Amino acid sequence: MSVDRKSGDGETKSSNGLSRTESVATKQSGSVKDEADDALIDALDKLDDPSMVVDEKKSATEDKDANKLKPVPVLKLFRFATKLDIILSLAGTFFSCASGVINPVMIIIFSELMGVILTFETLKYEGQLDAANHHLDRESRKYCLWFMGLGIVMWVMSFGVNACWAVAAENQGLRIRKLYYQAIVRQDIGWFDTVKTGELTTRITNDVNLVQDGLGEKFGFVFMNVVAFVVSFIIALVKGWKLTLVCLCVIPFIAAAGGYLGVAISKLVTQAQDKTASSGAIADEVLSGIRTVMAFNGQAREIARYDEKIHDAYLFGRKSGFILGGSIGMIQFFIFVMYCVGFNFGSWRLRQGEYEAQEVLNVILILLIGGFMLSGAAPNVSAISTAQGSAAKVFDIIDRKSPIDPLDTETGVKVEKVHGEISFRNIHFSYPSRPDVPILKGFSLDIKPGQKVALVGESGCGKSTTIGLIERFYDPAQGDVLIDGVNIKELNIGTLRQRIGIVTQEPVLFSTSIMQNIKWGAVDPENSPPTDDEVIEAAKAANAH
Repeated sequence: MSVDRKSGDGETKSSNGLSRTESVATKQSGSVKDEADDALIDALDKLDDPSMVVDEKKSATEDKDANKLKPVPVLKLFRFATKLDIILSLAGTFFSCASGVINPVMIIIFSELMGVILTFETLKYEGQLDAANHHLDRESRKYCLWFMGLGIVMWVMSFGVNACWAVAAENQGLRIRKLYYQAIVRQDIGWFDTVKTGELTTRITNDVNLVQDGLGEKFGFVFMNVVAFVVSFIIALVKGWKLTLVCLCVIPFIAAAGGYLGVAISKLVTQAQDKTASSGAIADEVLSGIRTVMAFNGQAREIARYDEKIHDAYLFGRKSGFILGGSIGMIQFFIFVMYCVGFNFGSWRLRQGEYEAQEVLNVILILLIGGFMLSGAAPNVSAISTAQGSAAKVFDIIDRKSPIDPLDTETGVKVEKVHGEISFRNIHFSYPSRPDVPILKGFSLDIKPGQKVALVGESGCGKSTTIGLIERFYDPAQGDVLIDGVNIKELNIGTLRQRIGIVTQEPVLFSTSIMQNIKWGAVDPENSPPTDDEVIEAAKAANAH
């Protein structure tokens, strides 16, 4: 079965339900194509198809709906992880925690070494120079070996952290990209009428990269920083619990700043990525139709439209930058407040004789490293929050079930042979992008096998729509489309479309040879690819050879 969309020598049919104005022009179209007016004709051709018209109110509503998507919970980021990825993530978590323990241990060794130096100065002051030198040489060698051992362990742990988390993130990122692309290509055409291609391509690059970044070593660094902070405070409690508890009074403020940072950043990133995707969609449609834009001298308008969207993304990005800077600055401030409280309380207890100088030094240094490790977690938490916001729209598209799934090989009767009898029965239809504008109202038409039919009518009357209904790009709101007496909803979509040959007004060529483009039009090019001779014969039959 083949469908010819061009007017030809054959029967011209119309129906009272074919157009919005119900008046179908019967005048013959002459040869009006002029090479100098290609751009203008391209633009008018697109205006012929109501599905190409952008409803600004509809787009605004969709933007609001996109903003309603909540950031993905942290654990849901790993929903596409395999057993291997989980094992790698757990191994990376172990290495991260081990790395977090090393830093406080290093501070203990460092403070002990400082004690050795203080002892050396004391013995030297008392005139026991030989004993002081001997003590310093023996103890310093021991602690230097400790530092060397910790360095080797840290090298192994750091390698484990970065390697395990990076490999796990790459695996999941690859899987998310494949699933996202597969989810896009299996959607119905009606869905594509309501979204912009540039937005989809922007998300598969920018958003998935941000998700992958949040799934990688950033998680490991958060574990490392938090463990270092917790271990530091445990050691500090053992060394001097009173001094440590006094310093703990500022922890609620640090936790509040960190919590606000994570929640605010994830929400802002979701909104910023939506605006970035919208600007990418505008750039994509303008560049793909640059001849049309130039034909109508619309460059300035398109620049202004792009500037508006990208400026919105800039505002969200700037706001998130202020929040990130303010939160990290607040965390740093309270850490130094903790040092201030600790040194004051430690000095007072030192004067009271409750603590020795080395004990105060131990506690303060351990709290120092713990505080800095905690503040170092903030940028990594921000990256994870960014991943949560970016994943919201990506996962939403992956989860969307298409009502007309072209990749579904099980549903419906598989079409083996078609005689070519086509019937439209009382069709009522509106495009999903403009549901309030009826295109077909009670349209009925019967086409016999082998019959040539030309649909003639004014712009927007539904000529292209009927072809889309035959291919089941859309389902009518009312009525039935029958092929050989069978409702196409009962047929398998893939095998149905394999039996339809179509040449559109604007044929699209993929980036390969002409022969390969023709081969892709075969009934089953994957399993039964046509030979070169068959392609040549087909080209001759189409007057293209």
